[in-house]
Amino acid sequence: MDATRRPSQELINAQKELARRRQMAGVSVPVDREPQAVDSGQWAAGSGQVAPPLPRPSAPPLPRSFRLSPTLAAFCLDRDHGHNGALLDGPYRLYKILQALDGSGRGWLANRRVELLLTRKESAFFIYGRRQLKIMLRRGEGLFWNRVKHGGQVRIRLVARAKVTAALGAGRLRGREVELPLTYLLGSGRGRQAQVNAALYAGVHAGRLRPDRGRAGHLTPRPISRAALRDLSGCSRYRQRSYERRMKIRVRANIHILSAYTKYGLQRARQYLGLPAYKHVDHLGKVNRHQAGAAYLAVRLPNSYHLPQGITTVQSRRQRTINRLLDGLCPMGSGGSGEEKVARRYFRDVAAAMRAGRGNNEGPAYWPLTGRGETRLWEDVTRRNRGGDLY
Repeated sequence: MDATRRPSQELINAQKELARRRQMAGVSVPVDREPQAVDSGQWAAGSGQVAPPLPRPSAPPLPRSFRLSPTLAAFCLDRDHGHNGALLDGPYRLYKILQALDGSGRGWLANRRVELLLTRKESAFFIYGRRQLKIMLRRGEGLFWNRVKHGGQVRIRLVARAKVTAALGAGRLRGREVELPLTYLLGSGRGRQAQVNAALYAGVHAGRLRPDRGRAGHLTPRPISRAALRDLSGCSRYRQRSYERRMKIRVRANIHILSAYTKYGLQRARQYLGLPAYKHVDHLGKVNRHQAGAAYLAVRLPNSYHLPQGITTVQSRRQRTINRLLDGLCPMGSGGSGEEKVARRYFRDVAAAMRAGRGNNEGPAYWPLTGRGETRLWEDVTRRNRGGDLY
């Protein structure tokens, strides 16, 4: 200030620049702590009055969640796929963060604003240093975004999801869209990218959820084997278990009871039928409550995976529109619904399995006997129709 206690023009310009940078970085300041910026044009000579403060620019609200496609999440988790000599999990993480920052849906963000949001430690979106951000932008260039110059500034133009799917060759988008908290993308401490990959892995599981048509109407996980998960997400058994520990995904074992245990039945099941049968002791009496501790001949079925709270599925008409666009973007034979439909094997109850017409010669149809505990017992409709034990 000068001798008349009036703010100088340099102070006014500095306060305006500070307000502009706060707006770009998304940092809000409480009203009682906001500096009083004064415009020199509103001063009246000799009046001694203080001009009103400049209006504070409103920062855009921070998104709390993001959506992802299970198909793209599984494709980016697979380490057999890459772009520009790098894996896809890191650029895909940045791609989802940029989509979350583009709340208005313009499809582009200023490169300067992205640097301020992602590289400043005081920002809520701080995940990279400046050098790391440049490396990640270079890895995803041409696939997830394109950097162009417009009006003297560099803009990051996000590529549409349909074009990303077509460029990756992932085929059609399958499963429902998954909504997860944004904190899974930002991470904290060491192993941030591993935490993000674990969230993508949980999104792959969530995309497989189907609503139960029973009285409860809950989303029930369909059993799936480790080998099928390897083909679906490209994650090995070790990575699957590591991601399940990080995301606290509860793994539930499924067992199919064949018959009462006998040595002859176990030998016949292993040698002649090729089944991985074993001796299962029912200590809690789940098969028959009057025969606790009885031994049975059983076979392990694929596991069921129960997700933690906060991960939900949403129905989106946009995905159907994207699949229609992919019919014209994908090469001939890569999309469409010409693949053989997989027959359903697991049902809610025995009545649903019988209504589906299974149990004759169309393969097994399982329905749960019990739903308590970490282990779930399943019954086969073919055994009920044949009337008795198989061995």
